[in-house]
Amino acid sequence: MSYNRRMRKTRIGGLVLLTLLLASHAFAWSFAVCGDSRDDKDGIFPQILSAVDDSDMEFLLHTGDMVNNDSPREWDTYREATARFRKPLRVAIGNHELYGGGKPETFAERFGLPGTTWSFTHKDAHFTIVDNAKGTFPDNTLAWLDRDLAAHPKGKDGIKTLIVAMHIPPRTDGIFPHGTVSDYGEQSARLLAILKRHGVDAVLSGHEHMQYVEDWEGVLLLVSGGAGAPLAPFQRYGYYRIDVENGRVTESFRRIHPAKKSR
Repeated sequence: MSYNRRMRKTRIGGLVLLTLLLASHAFAWSFAVCGDSRDDKDGIFPQILSAVDDSDMEFLLHTGDMVNNDSPREWDTYREATARFRKPLRVAIGNHELYGGGKPETFAERFGLPGTTWSFTHKDAHFTIVDNAKGTFPDNTLAWLDRDLAAHPKGKDGIKTLIVAMHIPPRTDGIFPHGTVSDYGEQSARLLAILKRHGVDAVLSGHEHMQYVEDWEGVLLLVSGGAGAPLAPFQRYGYYRIDVENGRVTESFRRIHPAKKSR
């Protein structure tokens, strides 16, 4: 075999290998999730925004409690913090957004949303955002979630991953969220049945001022509540990077240290 023919075969083989490698990572992408940035006295939330902005993560999902209460001053502080953030900011409503007379309709209007329970699709993943800010999963909310997931099944329109986000985590064997209705455990069981029926991959939440990950009967349950609000004992400020690749969801915690204060 001539030298030129060997070189052509080598180049073709290299191109085939490169094409296969690129194809295997064609749908690999990531985003960030954090929650509970209210009362941020240690400069945590601005650092999270900067870290996400300067990374390959494609957007930030905030799971609520952006403000301490629904007041102009609180929202001005939030707008100032996020003014220079260049990437999409997806949001869920938290219980503190309802304090001081806040209403779900006002929150939705503020962020240009169709409602506080809503959904969107990004690349090969469909996200459903559930409003449980009052510490309950109402029947109509669970029914809406069921319909939305049914309308966006895996395998349709390129969807490979299903993710549900909310402020208050569901009750499981490992977590007992505060400020919920008396039958929240039963409601959470109904939620889990819906998630399993549709093959949901992950549930992302905040509310508890902690970092926590659990395998909830095959569903990744993640709590990221350390974006600035006072932490539970022995917890750390930070956020999670979520990597999505060909239907697989993996998480990695990114710690943020309190900003140094000038004297």
